[in-house]
Amino acid sequence: MNPEANENVRVKYYIDRKSFWAQAAVTLMLISAVFRIIGCWGMWKDPAFAWTQIVLPISCNVLFALCVVLLGGKGFFLSALPVLLGVVFFIIKSFGFASKIHMVLCILLYLIVAVLYTGTVTGSIRTKWLLPPLFGLPFLYHIFVEDLPAISNEAVQVTFSAGMQEISVLCVMAALFCTGMGLKKRKAETMPELPKIADPIVVVPEKSAVPEQCDAPENSVVPEQCDVPEKSAGPEQCVVPEKSAGPEQCDAPEKSAEPENPAAEQTAEAPEQDTGTNAAAGTADNENAEAVPQEKPDES
Repeated sequence: MNPEANENVRVKYYIDRKSFWAQAAVTLMLISAVFRIIGCWGMWKDPAFAWTQIVLPISCNVLFALCVVLLGGKGFFLSALPVLLGVVFFIIKSFGFASKIHMVLCILLYLIVAVLYTGTVTGSIRTKWLLPPLFGLPFLYHIFVEDLPAISNEAVQVTFSAGMQEISVLCVMAALFCTGMGLKKRKAETMPELPKIADPIVVVPEKSAVPEQCDAPENSVVPEQCDVPEKSAGPEQCVVPEKSAGPEQCDAPEKSAEPENPAAEQTAEAPEQDTGTNAAAGTADNENAEAVPQEKPDES
């Protein structure tokens, strides 16, 4: 197959639900939901907090786990929906940060997560190796930069509720890291190569001689025939239309020398016979005259 054509084809990713990475992702997502329920227990009196910080993240956890289990082989691109909803949850959560710079940086990170994850699972991004560091590095940052110093700080004690919610966030990051590691590229169906057809060769025909046109009289009843075959099996015959206006015929026999009236013919022959008889009688008289001797005149 043409390599240029393969570059334009979108990559399809899937995750084997029986693999270690898929089972780890499902387990961590469900654990995250459990820790969220425990950490937010008793805080559902505020409707805004209940919907954005309890219902929304738990729904994302459950939906993502179902996508891995049910749609891991086909249709895994639908897992972008719970991830996008999770981005909305984290953006709303970031509004409560004390530092504005920290809030802006976190919002930018969440938007990058939305773009890269959606582009990868839908096939627009042709590699999966952007996802593991995208989730692994923030996971390490949370543990070593935020959580361990907060635990060791004796001045400000970490509450149980905040600790459970932080563990829930860490489980989400770990689950997405495992998902990025477990993605596999589906092999594209290879079509048999079609035989290459050579470019057509255009042959310009030579100028052919213009066929002679027969010069027929203008008022001719017989239609003109310009293209008469050279080797004709018989004499040329003009084509007479079926409904001819007159008795004209193209190949008519010559007029016979015999007169049309037989009585006139007999009359013409009779004088010829009389003339012949008179001539014969005249000839006989001349011969008799020559045979008679002429009398001599008397000498006296």
